[in-house]
Amino acid sequence: MARYLAIDLGEKRIGLAISDPTFTIAQPYKTIPFKNLKQLVKDLKQVIHDKEISKVIIGLPLTLKGTFSQKTTEVDEIITELQERLKPVPVVKFDERLTTIQAHSTLKQMGKSPSRHRERVDQLAAMHLLQNYLDRENNWRKQDDT
Repeated sequence: MARYLAIDLGEKRIGLAISDPTFTIAQPYKTIPFKNLKQLVKDLKQVIHDKEISKVIIGLPLTLKGTFSQKTTEVDEIITELQERLKPVPVVKFDERLTTIQAHSTLKQMGKSPSRHRERVDQLAAMHLLQNYLDRENNWRKQDDT
């Protein structure tokens, strides 16, 4: 059963989240260390295979004004590389603004300290990214049905 995979790219860690088979609910999956692009591609291909991923959504860190920063440009270059190396699975860029803040809030609601659970923050940021993407995609489907 196909699922979507969301990726929250970080300099040291990569947060992953996956959808349910109905593409309705996102859930945190795991955090992998970011060593280099070659290892990242290998790790992602394994997840894509194991979880039957049909689409990858990667967070693009735009500024609060919706513009590119130096970090956005760096991440965009990695995304372009992943789009090439993960074919035939489509790789989609999606605005990740405020997902880390949402992740911190989620952890605090659980009574946990974000600074002590950094790997969980990365997973939750990816989960929020994916849930935002799924909600948007499902809203488009509903509009097409009317």
